[in-house]
Amino acid sequence: MHGTGAGHRTVARFGTILAIDMGVPQPWGIQISSGLADVTPEDARAAMTWCARRGQEHGWRACLPASRVGRPPWDGLVSQEQVPLLAAESCVIMNLGPSQVSGLVLDEHPSYESVVAAYGGWMADQPLARRLVVSEDLHRPGRRFIVGRVQGRPIGCAFVWWSSSTGYLSGIGVLPEVRGRGYGRALTAAATLLAAAGPDGATGPDLVWMHATAEGAALYTKMGFQLVDTEVQVGPGGSST
Repeated sequence: MHGTGAGHRTVARFGTILAIDMGVPQPWGIQISSGLADVTPEDARAAMTWCARRGQEHGWRACLPASRVGRPPWDGLVSQEQVPLLAAESCVIMNLGPSQVSGLVLDEHPSYESVVAAYGGWMADQPLARRLVVSEDLHRPGRRFIVGRVQGRPIGCAFVWWSSSTGYLSGIGVLPEVRGRGYGRALTAAATLLAAAGPDGATGPDLVWMHATAEGAALYTKMGFQLVDTEVQVGPGGSST
């Protein structure tokens, strides 16, 4: 096992298992993910013990492919939520082009306060947004943020990052009162194009990946994404909050 820390976050690896504590008072803030890689029972037990120690008050979760749920070494964990996993080829995305919406301005170099206002706004939780996104994130070469503004007001945001020559999308959302006007689609399109282009000075990835809600997946599949798998959030019995 080895780990690193950045601010209030702590990341650790147990063999092929990735564990992260985002420092937020939510079960999903402490997670382990096995992906499709084979894991040893010893690594799984060590990762679950790590999560249990860090999540004594709020619980923790594991993110597993649906095919792994209920199977050793993850048997005994209780299903909490299904999460669609989507992917799109960069060449397909680049052919779609941007989505233009009247009155919407997309800022690809926002300030930290703008990101917090947009992210915390659609989550209705500004303090949580400040813990999920720290100011150092805006200066990391492998991470970018897009904030959407209407009449100068931040109304939504999207996060983009790259790892191992792959692009990822996350944290896409707009304020509840402005939904249904195309802002979310425009933010998604801009973030997807940015992810497909790759970080500054680097070759663009072949694929762009994202986790989505069932509602969001319907929109993303219309934009060229395909359902690759369904991951399941599982946790110890009783941690269903």
